[in-house]
Amino acid sequence: MICPENKPKLGVALSGGGARGLAHIGVLKALSSAGIQIDFIAGASMGGVIAACFASGLEPSKIEEIACYVGTASRLAQLADPVLPVKGLFKGKKLHDFFDQRLNSKTFDDLRIPLSIIAVDLNSNSEIHITKGSIADALRATTSIPGIFIPVENDGMRLVDGGLLNNLPIDVVRGMGADVVLAVDVGWHSSGKEQWRESNQTLLSFTPLGDMILALYESLDILLTQQVDHKIQSDKPDFLLQPQIPSGITTLTGYTHVSELIAIGEEVTQSILADLCLSLNLTSDLAKPVE
Repeated sequence: MICPENKPKLGVALSGGGARGLAHIGVLKALSSAGIQIDFIAGASMGGVIAACFASGLEPSKIEEIACYVGTASRLAQLADPVLPVKGLFKGKKLHDFFDQRLNSKTFDDLRIPLSIIAVDLNSNSEIHITKGSIADALRATTSIPGIFIPVENDGMRLVDGGLLNNLPIDVVRGMGADVVLAVDVGWHSSGKEQWRESNQTLLSFTPLGDMILALYESLDILLTQQVDHKIQSDKPDFLLQPQIPSGITTLTGYTHVSELIAIGEEVTQSILADLCLSLNLTSDLAKPVE
């Protein structure tokens, strides 16, 4: 790969989507294998988690290793810290500590590429772009699904999942300075809702709160899908990837399908590598003549 001095800057926007967001690892893996440099990266919810891992210097193979380690029911259960459900079902401290340990307590100043993590402040009803401070604090905020995790209280704000207002931060990476934007959306864009509901219902049947959690997820899914569709139309990324993830691999159940999700992410990225290289003025065997 030959990288010219005037190479356009590439920004990558990664959507939320729970366990389905593990497909982002495959996208980053394919880009890295092709020698394509990412200059800016932003994400919401699970997209923010994967983006932060990559920006901190973890190679996609290492992120995959961590995902595989966590992707069992017993290890996922270790991250749960139930509390009296007043502000949320889980306190979230164990999740915060997991992020902090895996990322070696890094701050945004320690990152190898600029990163923006999307959160929402419930007090001001506004979208927040976190670009400084502790990475673990930022990830704890962007993964705070309302009703599931207690909001993060910081500087007079109550921060929750950034996907509520911007689940695919195309505009954010453009604002960071990207000339070319690659957006990856792992949301629902096909049939299979009934199978999705059945799979999650089976998973949540062990608790009397299962129906409540499922209704919350379905409600959020409707809002996020419409919001992302509008975002894609209004901000139009230069490249859009929407991995075709089987409906049985859901936001909750997908954590046991790490290898499959990563493979799906890799495969869909291969289809745009040649055109992406051309857009970035890169000389590569992947690049093809413009027809």
